Amino acid sequence: MVSVLLLMAGKGTRMGYEKNKVLLPFGDKYLFEYPLDTFLSFGFEVICVIRKEDEEEIARVLKKRNVKYTLGGKTRGESVYNGLKVATGDYIMIHDAARMFVDKDLIHDILATSLEEAPILTYTKVKDTIKALEDKKLNTLNRDSLIAASTPQCAKKSLFLDVYEKAFKDGYSATDDISLIEKYYKDMEIKLVLAKDTIFKVTTKLDYDLALLLWREIYD
Repeated sequence: MVSVLLLMAGKGTRMGYEKNKVLLPFGDKYLFEYPLDTFLSFGFEVICVIRKEDEEEIARVLKKRNVKYTLGGKTRGESVYNGLKVATGDYIMIHDAARMFVDKDLIHDILATSLEEAPILTYTKVKDTIKALEDKKLNTLNRDSLIAASTPQCAKKSLFLDVYEKAFKDGYSATDDISLIEKYYKDMEIKLVLAKDTIFKVTTKLDYDLALLLWREIYD
């Protein structure tokens, strides 16, 4: 069985929003309800990882769909680990709820990649020229060899638990989940699935404005 960890324990700080950004309104729904309903349409178990401050508001929505939730931690890693402990599936998809336009085609592509064979990273192509700045010196990176990590990021539950427990022991933190597999299992194959550019994360006010335009195009 597949379990989805829907990460929604962040804040709206960079957007200047007084509430959690997953509670931004889109029509008669909150932002997080769009990816939630997409995953539920596949019959997956979904575990929402939320902030204590948002519990009352979010719990009302989840109760209508009979969806479980758990509280997040101080870091992304702690939040993911809390979700892993609640999930009952053998295979895990970890998704940022702020990437509200995750679509069914992408999930079908992930499922077609064979969940049991290897961890899966969804990604988008890099369009900009990327430069590394170290000791005040610039180094232009080869754009053709760069990809932008996205979500869902997928692996067996046992593997995610293993690398997170290793990371906690080492005091190591990462900004995404697959990077821990890269660190602790350097020779393990990681399969790639290309996502559409609409998988962007709603983080800033500009992202929200763009998301509203896309939402009107898709749902109006």
